[in-house]
Amino acid sequence: MQESLAPRGGTLAPRAWVVWSLAAVTVALVSDNPVYRGLVALVALNVLLVSLPPGRRLGTLGVTVLVAAALAALINVLASHTGANALVRLPAGLPLVGGPLTLESLAFGGALGLGLVAALLAVAPLALVLEPHDVVDAMPASLERTGVAVATSLNLVSGFGRTFTEVRDAQRMRGWKPGGLRSWNEVLVPTVLTAIEDSVRLAEAMEARAFGAGRRTSYAAPSFRRLDAVVVVAALSAAALFVGLRLAGAPMDWYPYPTLSLPPVHPLLVVGCLGLALPAVVGRPE
Repeated sequence: MQESLAPRGGTLAPRAWVVWSLAAVTVALVSDNPVYRGLVALVALNVLLVSLPPGRRLGTLGVTVLVAAALAALINVLASHTGANALVRLPAGLPLVGGPLTLESLAFGGALGLGLVAALLAVAPLALVLEPHDVVDAMPASLERTGVAVATSLNLVSGFGRTFTEVRDAQRMRGWKPGGLRSWNEVLVPTVLTAIEDSVRLAEAMEARAFGAGRRTSYAAPSFRRLDAVVVVAALSAAALFVGLRLAGAPMDWYPYPTLSLPPVHPLLVVGCLGLALPAVVGRPE
């Protein structure tokens, strides 16, 4: 007997979320213009804040996003010495990092980091808004096994973060204090071993449930409503607009070398980015 379910993942069907995430990632990566990437990041953050189910937080995601952006900017500053405005000059004898650290390389590194932020926030609903089985149900039948692998990976990633926090807190209660890199072995080794044990238990559970022996069963899929269709059309239109203008040779990119300048802004592309905000307009899930 199938059970009728309300749309999961907020007020949108899982397939609408998958299409929205793919379109948002496309918009964020097609152009390296920080204006468009910043808009996608802000839109995706608002969508997450509105659609996040009760009891889920953005703390771990926020730390991951900030670290990724900072590393991208730092690597570009240290490795690229192009630009007219030098902030600091490191000794030329230093391998790779020796030479001027310029304002232009810092700005371009920030744009690279912003792209990572936008992409991570765009795919975050697949892990934070949807349940793992929703991701599987959203995949076509031919990609069902791929969907199971993706959903399982997303579930293990969040579990790894929880395990790391639990092990770190337990070690602190035993008197452990963070020092150099070697001191973190006392946290990382138990965390990795626990993650391996969890993976083995998950594999055994999947085998006990006859995974791969035939078609999986599921509840009745949420109906694809007019609201979902509007969100999908808006997201695909934004992605198609960016890809189309890219193929047509429109000025979309931003290159701050040799002298820093303001990035070009196309009104149609701004509208396309804002069109991705429709899931936030829908409202908070009940």
